[in-house]
Amino acid sequence: MTTIEDPARVELHHPDGSTSPLLIVETDQRDERRPSVLVLPGIAVGARYYLPLARALAAEGVDVAITELRGQGESTYRIGRRSAPAGYHESAAEDVPLALDAMEQRLGRRPVILLGHSMGAQIGVYHLARHDPRVAGLVAVAAQSPFHRGFPGPVGRKLRAGSVILPALGWLSGHVPGQFFGAKGRIPADRIRDWARLAAAGVMQPARADLDYPAGLSRVTVPALAVVIADDPLAPASAARNLLAMLPSARTTLELEPEALGHNSWARRPAEVVARVLAWTDREVVRPERDDDEVVDA
Repeated sequence: MTTIEDPARVELHHPDGSTSPLLIVETDQRDERRPSVLVLPGIAVGARYYLPLARALAAEGVDVAITELRGQGESTYRIGRRSAPAGYHESAAEDVPLALDAMEQRLGRRPVILLGHSMGAQIGVYHLARHDPRVAGLVAVAAQSPFHRGFPGPVGRKLRAGSVILPALGWLSGHVPGQFFGAKGRIPADRIRDWARLAAAGVMQPARADLDYPAGLSRVTVPALAVVIADDPLAPASAARNLLAMLPSARTTLELEPEALGHNSWARRPAEVVARVLAWTDREVVRPERDDDEVVDA
C-alpha cells in the first residue's frame, strides 16, 4: 500500500508500442460517496507536476490517478515526421481508456471524474463523446476551447493565425514547438492538426475517428464544471464557456476563482481549486445519486 506522499506507478502500454506512467495516489481514508479522479495534463506539462493536486484531493478521501499525454513527461512516444498517430482521437479512444482500465485494476470498479487542465480538458470532453459508463463527470480547470472567437483581440488573432501556420509547420518537422503556447518541449503534429481545426471553427471531427464525435458530444448528459482562474489570458471565461458549450445536453457549471493562481501553478497550490471541485462533486455528482435513491425507496 502506497502513501499519499508515495504514489504508485503503473506502466501503460499504448497501441503504438510506447509507454507512459500512470501515477496513482491512494487516499488513507476513502470517502466511498465520492468518485475517483483521473487528471489529464495540460499541454507540455508532465504528470508529476500535478502531485500536489493529487495529494490535496487524497487528503479529502479521494483516490487520484495522473496520466501523461503522449510525447510529454515520461512518455516514451517519439515525436517526429514518422511518428505514430497521436491526435485527439488516439487520446480519447485509446489513452484515457487505458488509464481508466489501470485505475479499475488498482482501485476497483468505481465512478471516475475526469479532471482536465487546458488541452487535457479538451481531450476529456472528446472522451465524453464515447459515453464511457465509468465516467461520472468532467472538471475543466484553467481550460478552454481554443476557438479563436472566444479570446479577445490580439490573442484571438494569434490563435486564428496559428490555426493556419502551425499545421504547416508540423507537417514539415513532425512537431510544433511548445513556445507558441508559452510552454517547453515539442507537441506532436497530429495533435496540433486537430487543435487547429478546433481553433478555427469551434467544432471538429478528429482525424481517424471511429465515431461521429460532435454527435456524441451533443448527447452527453454527465455534469461538467469549468473553473476559470483570475487573470489567466490563456483560458478566459469566454473560452471556458465555449468549451462547456460543446456539451449542450449536460448540466454545466462555470465558476470564477478570484485568486490569480496562474494558468499552470494552480496545480502546485491547489487548495482553492480542490475546495471548488469537492463542493461541486458533492452537489452535482454525489447528491443527485442520493436523491434518486431516496425516490426509489419512497
